[in-house]
Amino acid sequence: MWTLSTTDGEPEPPGRHFVAKVVIPPNCNPVAKLHAEDAERDFPEVQSNMAKAVKRVRLESRADFDQLMLLGQPFVMEGLNLGECMTEWTVDKLVQKINSERLVTVHQAQGCHMNFQSKNFQYIKKPFGNFMREISDGSPQYLRSISAKKATEEPACFTDDFPSLSHQFHLPQQLETVRQNQHSSPLRISGPVNMWLHYDVMANVLSQISGQKVLALYPPIDAVHFQIPPGSSSSPMTVFHPNQRGSVSYPRHYIRAVLNEGDVLYIPPLWLHSASPLDNLSVSINVFFRNLRSGYAAGRDVYGNRDLQVYENGRRNIEKIAKSMESLPRDIASTYLVRLGEELTKKGQDMKQKPDWIRTQRSGFD
Repeated sequence: MWTLSTTDGEPEPPGRHFVAKVVIPPNCNPVAKLHAEDAERDFPEVQSNMAKAVKRVRLESRADFDQLMLLGQPFVMEGLNLGECMTEWTVDKLVQKINSERLVTVHQAQGCHMNFQSKNFQYIKKPFGNFMREISDGSPQYLRSISAKKATEEPACFTDDFPSLSHQFHLPQQLETVRQNQHSSPLRISGPVNMWLHYDVMANVLSQISGQKVLALYPPIDAVHFQIPPGSSSSPMTVFHPNQRGSVSYPRHYIRAVLNEGDVLYIPPLWLHSASPLDNLSVSINVFFRNLRSGYAAGRDVYGNRDLQVYENGRRNIEKIAKSMESLPRDIASTYLVRLGEELTKKGQDMKQKPDWIRTQRSGFD
């Protein structure tokens, strides 16, 4: 049995508070009980900012997690045992265990928002102790760990990259599916700076170890509204309000997830998300994992955000179609390309309406 609620884990101002709890009996299938249409009805939007609070759950088994994944929606898991990290990872102890002189590459931002497209930040290598001291004092910096052995060739692996910390963090048995299908596990340490809006092709779970932060999440179909260049996974748009920490200025369809210490957020593939720390210091660990049976692009994928093979093939096919029309008059070629684009859009809209694709295409973990 698992319990689900829509509280977002933080005190709500007057006029915004709402709570809905659903307790699923042991013999009831959560996928059937909480289909997408039911979720829309049972958990109405917060009218003041068009947000939905993320669903919060307590899991008892691996099967609970595997069935919830089939819904294709983000959710926060509470009450999981993540290890000694929850009490041991203070600033001083992290500096001591990692080594204050160890060089790390950090994002040094110019302000409170990072933008991957405009690169309004610099990659700077500095001693870990200096980095921790500076962000504790309010410097807008961000560390996303990379492989300590082969940074440009291998994904980050927390246990290998930080052996002095590895025994203090673990995935609980409810997340055994994640562990068995793991792609990478970067350590993230952030000062008061917002992460750019982007999506990952791998599914992932984000474990909040220290500090509190809020994430704005948008469904994959909304990618067309965020000016993401073809072949990229990052948006140039800033969704958080520039003068109010944690406040979203672009509320379209967004789900709000406030992560408290010990919370674990599941982010499905291709869900756009941006994070804003509510404290000067935030420590978390991402574990990216494969939750599709097949379809991942062949070759190296260090960050887990290389688009699926079918999309890469599709982009190459588009180039071939466009090139095949180069001999035609421009108005004729343009007309046909636009019509083909409209046909593809229609097929995409039709695909969205098919109710069974989640169950048949997502990984059939037993």
